[in-house]
Amino acid sequence: MIIETKPEFQTLSEDAVLAALADPDPKNPVIAEVARLVIAYTEYYRHQIDSRVYMPVATIMDRQRWPIEAVAMRLWAAKVMRDSAKGSSEG
Repeated sequence: MIIETKPEFQTLSEDAVLAALADPDPKNPVIAEVARLVIAYTEYYRHQIDSRVYMPVATIMDRQRWPIEAVAMRLWAAKVMRDSAKGSSEG
């Protein structure tokens, strides 16, 4: 599975992505692209787990090519860590 940033977002700097994430406009296309990437990373990781293929999170995180992917990956990793902490504290 290859997760690719749409071409129109590939040249955005990390600062531009972070500024766009602070924009309250729900129709902001950068927010939509970051959300799409986070969802794709989640689906990919679930697929790895379901297929019992061991792939360390660090390996997945090394596949970023564009700043928007780095931001989306950090958000995804933070969500994974929060969800893991919730699961640990519930059991």
